[in-house]
Amino acid sequence: MKQTPAWPAYLVAAACFAIALISSIVNISLMGQIKAQQQELAHLSARSYALARSLTVERTALFDSFDVHARRYDTANGEVIAHGSRLYLAVHALPQPPRGKVYEAWTLARGADRFAASPTFLPDARGVAFVVLPADGRTTGQVAVTLEPEGGSRELTGKPLMNVSLGSP
Repeated sequence: MKQTPAWPAYLVAAACFAIALISSIVNISLMGQIKAQQQELAHLSARSYALARSLTVERTALFDSFDVHARRYDTANGEVIAHGSRLYLAVHALPQPPRGKVYEAWTLARGADRFAASPTFLPDARGVAFVVLPADGRTTGQVAVTLEPEGGSRELTGKPLMNVSLGSP
C-alpha cells in the first residue's frame, strides 16, 4: 500500500495560516483607521457645533447693533450698544497696544463697587474691534476699557482709557 505524501496538507495548512495572519493584520490596521476616522469625525463635529454657535452669536450681535431699538452710548473711540440683556462694545481707531499688552473690557453693575473683568481684545489693523460683553445690558451701569498685561487682569490695574456710563433702560 502506497502512502500519500503529507506535504500537500502541510502546504494547505501553511497557506491557510498565512491568509489568516494577513487577514488579522489587515483587520487590525482597518480597525485603527476606523478609530482614527471616528476621532476625526468627533473633532469635526465639535468644531462644526462651535462654529455654528459662534455664527449665531455673531448674527445676533449684527442684528442687535443695527436695531433701531438698541440703546447706544457714544465715546470718543466707539460706542457701547445695549439691546435687551445683551451688551456690546464697538471701537474704531483704537491703536495697537504695546508688545505684551492687550485691551480689556470691564463692566460695573448698577449699585456695585467693583468692576467685573470681561474679555481681552486686540483691534484689527484699522483699529476696529467688536466685543460681546458677558454682562446683562439691563443691569450694567458702566463699561470701561483698560490696557492690561497679555492674558488680562482680575482687577483694574490702571486708569481706564475709555469709560462709558450707561443710563437707565
